[in-house]
Amino acid sequence: MSTEVVISKRLVFVNSFSAVAAKVLNIAILLWLYQYLLKRISTEEYALYPVLMSLIMFLPLLSTIFIGGLARYVVEAYATGDEQRATQIVSTMSVMLVCAGLVVLTGGLVFARYVDSVLTIAPERVWDARIMMSLLVLGFVIQMILTPFQVGLYARQKFVLINLIALFTQLLRIGILFMLLFGVSTRVLWVVVASVTSETCGIIVMVLISRRIAPALVFRLSEIRWSIAREVTSFGGWSSVAQLAGIIRLSADPIILNKLATSLDVTCFHLGSMPFRQIQQFSSVAQGPMMPALTAMHAIESKDRLRNAYLRGGRYGLWVTLLLSIPMMVYSREFITLWIGEKFLTAAVVIILLLATYPVVYGNVMMANIAIAMVKIRSLAIRVLLIQILNLVLTLYLVGVRGMGAVGSALSTFLVMLFVWPVVNCRFALRLADTSFNRWLQETILPGWLPGLAAAMVWIILKFAAKPSTWLGLAGCVACGLLCYILVLLIFCLQENDRNDLKKAIAVVRFCIPWAKQRDKNEKTEKLNCVR
Repeated sequence: MSTEVVISKRLVFVNSFSAVAAKVLNIAILLWLYQYLLKRISTEEYALYPVLMSLIMFLPLLSTIFIGGLARYVVEAYATGDEQRATQIVSTMSVMLVCAGLVVLTGGLVFARYVDSVLTIAPERVWDARIMMSLLVLGFVIQMILTPFQVGLYARQKFVLINLIALFTQLLRIGILFMLLFGVSTRVLWVVVASVTSETCGIIVMVLISRRIAPALVFRLSEIRWSIAREVTSFGGWSSVAQLAGIIRLSADPIILNKLATSLDVTCFHLGSMPFRQIQQFSSVAQGPMMPALTAMHAIESKDRLRNAYLRGGRYGLWVTLLLSIPMMVYSREFITLWIGEKFLTAAVVIILLLATYPVVYGNVMMANIAIAMVKIRSLAIRVLLIQILNLVLTLYLVGVRGMGAVGSALSTFLVMLFVWPVVNCRFALRLADTSFNRWLQETILPGWLPGLAAAMVWIILKFAAKPSTWLGLAGCVACGLLCYILVLLIFCLQENDRNDLKKAIAVVRFCIPWAKQRDKNEKTEKLNCVR
């Protein structure tokens, strides 16, 4: 058994925490940026950004065929100590990615030239749209071609380093964005310019560091193996199907609203879905460090550890997402009013409908990760694609036929995730984890929901009793419910292994704080003197 891939709860926690910390900075930037732009540009100009970003999300469908299984198979090669296979994987897939990149670049630039024929764009914004689309395509192609040489950091579980690079990228993005917004003009175009430039620089830095950490990830003509290409692309093909489902969920709504509703609907949906998207991204970056460990567990056939990861992961997922989503739902109207004004209050309804799906979905948050680790991607992809096709059809009906705009888009997701998602996925997830419904209910759902239910009552009471109308009043109401949430969690919901992990985490924090270290040293000295 190889020790190339470390299976450690502490390592996963540290890596996940650093990922979340980097994500917090990104959210702070977005909150300021959206407010700043909406006060200075028209909704027609602002709506270009979410619509074009939705379109660009379809590009990874082609690249995922080639890179969808890349990281997973490289991790497996390191887990079994086969570095030559890692070289073969990178060498083979690099050739295919360069060819695919040229195809995407050519097609993307042609599409950018005629983007106004596809989307509803004001004549004075056409060249902005073309430039933004061209930049997004170019940045995507660069990232796609360099992907094989970045996975060394992932395979070696250097997620803290990945997040430091992400922090550098965000700071560079802020610097470029501020320079353009305050030094040139206030245009949504500069958001794309800053993003593409900073992300390209970040990718180059990541490749350079990855090559030093994992020297085996290098291109060698002699190591090309087309049999590996078939294996990786087969996995990647089903990954692209699953990704198509995710793209439909995240990208179809702005495009449908652009064609069948108004620019105000596009803007309200984009703003209202921001908490939904950001919490999902929080979840993704927090779960990312788990994938190498889960893949290694499957490689060494550690079924008990996979089962425990599924149950605990779902419980932790509910605790975190409900802590963030419930106060956002309760105070959505107050938040939107204070943030961007009453003109965009439709966004508050979007927030409630989308976040209300989390109590249903996040008890099975580990399903996709375990399916990927166990190479069950085909079954996963078919399920999620069917769900999102149904969501798409319902969205077209509610927006196009019923004329419900942004609310119709959000309502479609709410109905499908509430009534269809559990029927399709719960049994599949339990079978993957090799656990029973009763055990999942007792160890994941009940302890996962209880703190949120208790805190929700506090937040709802304070909403009508205190009626917060300032940021300070809103923060005070949220803090009171937060206190209730934490108390219920600590007293009633932690299991023995959770308490042990919490004690270890507190011990690590105490060890890192100078005054705590000195106090512990003094206590030990006093005890030693008493013994003497």
